[in-house]
Amino acid sequence: MKILHTADIHLGSNNYGRIDPKTGLNTQLLDFKRSFEFMVRRGIDEQIDLFLFCGDAYRTADPTPTQQRAFAECLKSLADHGIPIVMIVGNHDHPVSFGKASALDIFGYVEGDVHIFHIPSHKTISTPSGPVQMLALPWPIRSRLLPREEHHKKSPAEIRAFIEAKYVAFLERMVEEIDPTILTLLGAHLTVHGSEIALSERTSLIEHEPKFTAAQLAHPQIDYVALGHIHHPQDRNEGHSPPVVYSGSIERVTFKEWDNRKGFVMVEIEGAGTARQTRYTFIDTPARPFVAIHVDAREAPNPTETILQAIAAESIDGAIVRVRYHIEENQIGLIDQSRIRDALKSAQVVAAVERTVDPTERQRRSVVMRESSLEEAMTEYLAQHEHLAPIKDRLIQAALELERDYDSKRREEA
Repeated sequence: MKILHTADIHLGSNNYGRIDPKTGLNTQLLDFKRSFEFMVRRGIDEQIDLFLFCGDAYRTADPTPTQQRAFAECLKSLADHGIPIVMIVGNHDHPVSFGKASALDIFGYVEGDVHIFHIPSHKTISTPSGPVQMLALPWPIRSRLLPREEHHKKSPAEIRAFIEAKYVAFLERMVEEIDPTILTLLGAHLTVHGSEIALSERTSLIEHEPKFTAAQLAHPQIDYVALGHIHHPQDRNEGHSPPVVYSGSIERVTFKEWDNRKGFVMVEIEGAGTARQTRYTFIDTPARPFVAIHVDAREAPNPTETILQAIAAESIDGAIVRVRYHIEENQIGLIDQSRIRDALKSAQVVAAVERTVDPTERQRRSVVMRESSLEEAMTEYLAQHEHLAPIKDRLIQAALELERDYDSKRREEA
């Protein structure tokens, strides 16, 4: 049995896109579609038995028709090849208002073998390689788990504890009802304790979400646990069985993910009855590279050249690039913005060229008193101008000579 596991596609994240003149579409939408199509082609080429999507199809629960079309076009190839599609509803797929359809509901009307899970449940799905028992734990919505009036009686901590206990109980009941001789998958969109969070994710929100341990999900009767919600690919039960795997996302969304791997998971389960073995491989998508360039040019005699050298050292062709440079205030006039922009021409998008400027330290001016002699005043003044130090004595001597000439002329006129 071969399964393709993916999640968190977030179609519609267009922070750094521009309008493509050939299609009229945002270039980041095209990037997501390219990685999605790559993933689908790979699945078809490897003759997968099941396409398992674990939530968050779009950036919001109200995708545009263009975004819906792009997602449906990618799924159509799977349906045309008779590959069953399982979709677990994630937090970004859920509408805010009660009674509204989720962003995934429309795919229930797509021609093909499509299974959408809105609530914790399980069903047996036929695949080319035999039946699969699919257990599902979609994103927990508190309004579906306890009456509205009870929300107001519980603190946030009590609600989290209630949801966690409820979901663990759901899973326990589903496991009791399955046939251990049939291959079993768990698909879920939730947070597992200890997960490594991508920097782009709002850790303040994740901190207050219901959380589950890998042990609570990794029942021996389950062959593979497929997770969505966390964008960093990882196995939360590494070295043990079954794998508890976040597939991560297929494209970068912000510069906080500039060095993160992006892709999906290919899962293979071999053996029959209760002697099944699971292995999986992470496969990189052709995700658009994000290149973040940081330059400290404060000590550079020619800061523009230092910045250009840093740009030349990176592979920026076709990338989304951000440049941040650090200079002193007295170097501002030495920065040639046109040369920097010219060096970035091969980038797909220049997200920003940002500078940090350290103010020049202001020396406290020495106070020249009315009672000060000319020599004292000149000495005080020259002490503030280091570049005049080599000719300090000559300047003082010249000033004193001028003073003598002035005094002599005044005496003659008197």
